[in-house]
Amino acid sequence: MRRLLLIPILTLSAQSHALTLEESVAEAINHHPSIQQKYASFEAAVRYKRAAVGDYLPQVKLYGGVGYENVRYNSGQRVDTELDRSEIGVRVSQLLFDGFRTSSEIDRLDFEKEAERLGLLSDAENLSLEVSRVYLELSMANKIVELSERNIKEHQEVLKNIESRRDKGLSSDSDVAQVRARLATSQSGYLSARNNQMDKQARYYDLVGQLPKDLHDPQPDFNFVPTNLVDAIRLALENHPEIDAAILDTQAASAQHEREKSDFWPTLSLELQANKNDNIGGIEGPDEDARAMLMLSYDLFSGGSTTDRTEAASWRYQQSLAIRKNTQKQVEEGTRLAWNAYEFIGQQRGFYRENVDQAVKAEQGYNKQFELGRRSLLDVLDAKVEVFLARKHYITSHYNYNIAAYRLINATGYLMESFRVDTPEAWTEEK
Repeated sequence: MRRLLLIPILTLSAQSHALTLEESVAEAINHHPSIQQKYASFEAAVRYKRAAVGDYLPQVKLYGGVGYENVRYNSGQRVDTELDRSEIGVRVSQLLFDGFRTSSEIDRLDFEKEAERLGLLSDAENLSLEVSRVYLELSMANKIVELSERNIKEHQEVLKNIESRRDKGLSSDSDVAQVRARLATSQSGYLSARNNQMDKQARYYDLVGQLPKDLHDPQPDFNFVPTNLVDAIRLALENHPEIDAAILDTQAASAQHEREKSDFWPTLSLELQANKNDNIGGIEGPDEDARAMLMLSYDLFSGGSTTDRTEAASWRYQQSLAIRKNTQKQVEEGTRLAWNAYEFIGQQRGFYRENVDQAVKAEQGYNKQFELGRRSLLDVLDAKVEVFLARKHYITSHYNYNIAAYRLINATGYLMESFRVDTPEAWTEEK
């Protein structure tokens, strides 16, 4: 099966042909601002992590200055000089040990980068579900509009027949008025269906970025639909990107706690420095020196700030654990709700199909009996309404069943895969 490649931030030309559901999903993910925003956040996290790795490398700084200097004493000797002072130098420093601060910061940013990546996948999954829902609801709205148009035509035919019977003296004006009233009701229902159709078109345009044309009738890949609730919950807990993102957030909070504890340790670095100066300390002439130093810095007292930051990071870790647990509960609840909808709507669909078959038989029988004078016009009109509602209910249940299937696949985290949509390599980069 053909797979679709997503290219974030890239604007593609509008397609002239009708889009399948899979193509609509790809278009939405390619262009929707929420995905672009999340992708930018992920790319920023990647670069923050790279920046932290730079602390392991030597730091080279070039400095210089020029200005006026007035010196009265130098090393206890009165000199009273006014000179134009200049400085230029280079300093190279290499971090040797910082209490594991840099390594902990790299770990934290790496976990956050992965959490952003999984959040991006989760948002893409949810957007795919929303596009699926709107695509199917729009297809359903189109079918109901067609059904409503057919209902109007059938009432118009009944009206024509009753008016002919009235002209022959077989029906009364009240019969004609009754049919006209039902015709007006069917026309009102048609306008309501059209309004709903246009609302779905607007929502589709908002998600996909182009007006819908002739839509296809999609079918979920039932190979991705779990066969029972236990398997559905297991797949959701094992695979859902929101849970994995919450786990990574917890690991990031743990790494942040280790980073804050690093201030209890000394910092050790190697520094190389060379200077070329003029007129330093009130002594006219060049001043040049170079040195290599092993530098140790130990913060003996910081007003309790280090302890407070460490304790705050510990509470952030506890917060992330609670968020992780709540995320798991929400995913499990969402899976249960999706399963319930899938199961019960599937059962309803069978009853609605039977309802259509029996309602059509009843309508056909009532029409024959009406011609024989054994049924009233009201019976015929009621039977026609029953057929219309049965067909409408079946159409609704058919599309809602497919929506429920897509929702269940989304709950397990496999919706984009079921659409055969390929994500960019950066989206699938492993930690």
